[in-house]
Amino acid sequence: MIATNDAAARGAPDTRLRYVDALRAIAALLVVWLHVGDSFVHLDGAAPLRGAWLQGIASGVDFGRVGVVAFFLISGFVIPFSMRPAQPMPVRTFLVKRFFRIFPAYWLSIPFGALTGWWLWGREFGAADFLVNLTLLQDVFGMRSAEGLYWTLLVEWVFYAVCVGLLLSGSLDKPRRLLALAAAAGAVHSAAMVARWLGTPLMGSTAAFWFLNLSIMLCGTLYRQVVFERTPATDGVARIGTLLLLGYYLVVLPLAAAWAVGFEHNPLIAYALGLLLFVVGTRYVRIQTRLTDWLGALSYSIYLFHPVVFMSLLWLLSRQPAGSWWRTQHLGVYLALVVALTIAIAALVHRWVEQPCIRLGRRLARSMRDRARIDLSRDNAAAPTRAMPLRGDR
Repeated sequence: MIATNDAAARGAPDTRLRYVDALRAIAALLVVWLHVGDSFVHLDGAAPLRGAWLQGIASGVDFGRVGVVAFFLISGFVIPFSMRPAQPMPVRTFLVKRFFRIFPAYWLSIPFGALTGWWLWGREFGAADFLVNLTLLQDVFGMRSAEGLYWTLLVEWVFYAVCVGLLLSGSLDKPRRLLALAAAAGAVHSAAMVARWLGTPLMGSTAAFWFLNLSIMLCGTLYRQVVFERTPATDGVARIGTLLLLGYYLVVLPLAAAWAVGFEHNPLIAYALGLLLFVVGTRYVRIQTRLTDWLGALSYSIYLFHPVVFMSLLWLLSRQPAGSWWRTQHLGVYLALVVALTIAIAALVHRWVEQPCIRLGRRLARSMRDRARIDLSRDNAAAPTRAMPLRGDR
């Protein structure tokens, strides 16, 4: 179904962008597809399973990275617009709501990730690793991560911090400042990659892609501000600059990377495809169905818990005899089974963990705003009394 509601397209207050949920669902399922394909294609030994073409497509295009880039762009498209600078305590209430949105389900996934990704396989994941994972700073301290995908959540929180800084500096609604920051981060990444291609690296590849990820997320914000919601009052300079930056990421940078290192397993091509998916899904093919609404709502839990499902299944199947029925099915069978089980678990986590914690975060944020309003009203009521001169002063 294609969206025709202009108010929804403009992101009117209290209107959920349903096609963004569809994109979330697609992005999450692309990540699942890649991970299952890579993990199960050689389940029965050196020879690939029937249906290995499913893994070939996912790996060749790098569906996982495409999905992650789409998630980053969605965050840029949504998160800054959830901040309410006109309301009391905008930073605190924003961070409280994001904390209760992200951390409870994340914390729940850690022991299951440690069990299925490490302990079942006899791999070391100690108490120190576990405790540091609770902070989401394991990559900063060089500790093991219960699930390899957790690094994306740290990128999200750094983006939240950038949004807070932009809000406090009065820059969050200034497209030219956002464009300058996005372009600067992109320039750092590009310079680092060119230097690496020339054999004189300036920084590690991980650090270079951090700059690209933040630039991409800011592009999501700019896209909504000056392209997607363009009005007669839109800043023309910022709009042209944003389109040029998007064109650079869509065409120039991936072609340069292909010329330097080839097309195969080229991450910058996957970034361009993720950006293309995002633009098509928000502007040209806006999918709005009940199924994608539901899957989009589950997308965070799908993302967090699909490794728990496929690693558990992989462990169980690896204990079956080689050549047995259990280990020789079409790859699509394993993919469908993992998707079905993941969605079932994600629905439970969303119902019993995500939704209650989201409501709690909103209640706490609302309570903080109400207290701030009461304090402000008291200060305003007391101010005239303090300012009124005493009779003896006349």
